[in-house]
Amino acid sequence: MRGDNTVLADDGHRVGYQVRKAPGERSPVLVFLPALGVPLSYYSRLLDVLAGGDRTVIGVEHRGQPMSPIRGRFGYADMVRRDLPAVFALPEVREASHVLLVGHSMGGALALLSTAAGLVAPDALVTIATGTSWCGAEFGAWRRIRRFAAIRTVRGVTRMLGYWPGHRLGFAGRQPSTVMRDWAYEASHGRFRLHRDPFDYEAALATLTTPRLMLGIEGDDLINPRAVALLARRAAGADRAHVAPAGGPRMNHFSWARHAPAEVAGSIDRWLVGL
Repeated sequence: MRGDNTVLADDGHRVGYQVRKAPGERSPVLVFLPALGVPLSYYSRLLDVLAGGDRTVIGVEHRGQPMSPIRGRFGYADMVRRDLPAVFALPEVREASHVLLVGHSMGGALALLSTAAGLVAPDALVTIATGTSWCGAEFGAWRRIRRFAAIRTVRGVTRMLGYWPGHRLGFAGRQPSTVMRDWAYEASHGRFRLHRDPFDYEAALATLTTPRLMLGIEGDDLINPRAVALLARRAAGADRAHVAPAGGPRMNHFSWARHAPAEVAGSIDRWLVGL
């Protein structure tokens, strides 16, 4: 059974979410967070695969996307401190036998930050194609220069316009300046510092004890294996695995969700069995 709903965050914003309900009471729950600028609808095939068996899947729409429209500025801190706790307060999550938090790219970063800060308490978490955006993680001088130039471009355009026009430039969709400021800080310095949030997330990540798996994707053009490894090290040595789909089209940072969801879901399930 599938349904679209909203839940109220403590600042009055309505967070959109979609439920694929498993039969029976107190089923395990998987909470899924999309990448920056990617609507939840993009992951329909993945969520259907993850919901196989007796697992309930709750897909969360980020602020500014179709199911969670909002005016005004917001940043990572709003999603970490307001939206995720509201989702974890849902009866389906509170009463679940086990809760697995899964995020793609930025969604994985938000999952790590919120868990490390003690704002949510999943039994385990998984990130997919999540790593540092720091240019030093790139292989080779030319790629590092390109990444550095791209980061400077994002910062400069956002500062000039007061928002990021990603819907026109092909990266991350239209985003408020605070979101891109948070993204650019980690990309520039290789550590998280959220705008107007004094909490030391890096120190919290370094002592994280929640079981955690960080999956890399073969062919990812944005987050390479080194970027995953560097963030995994910062997250108190998170478990890592690499997904290399056999055959079919070449995967990238996004296309795996539509073309290789079973391979990713299989890697997650094998890791869970080993816990």
